[in-house]
Amino acid sequence: MPSQNHFDAIALLKADHRKVEDLFAEFEAARGAAKKQALVEKICTELSAHTVIEEEIIYPACRGKVEEDLLNEGYVEHDGSKVLIAELIASAPNEEFYDAKVKCCLNR
Repeated sequence: MPSQNHFDAIALLKADHRKVEDLFAEFEAARGAAKKQALVEKICTELSAHTVIEEEIIYPACRGKVEEDLLNEGYVEHDGSKVLIAELIASAPNEEFYDAKVKCCLNR
């Protein structure tokens, strides 16, 4: 049976998923560079926290219980997300591919 920490981590991930989905919806409807940038900062913070929870709690707990390839894909996917997050934090809404990068983060 999973420990209380695992249940807490799963609850955090589920809540985080809902929060990030809401932020992405807000981003889609946002008008103006300042609003978009503020939302992207929130999205990046939430995605970064999500990544830490998965990499430090969920993935280690799954080791030996799910296919190794599946866990490896998760780590690689996170690496891609980390690159996009860093690029978004260092850029501005008026830069080329900004909105596309945000949408790519949603699909990860």
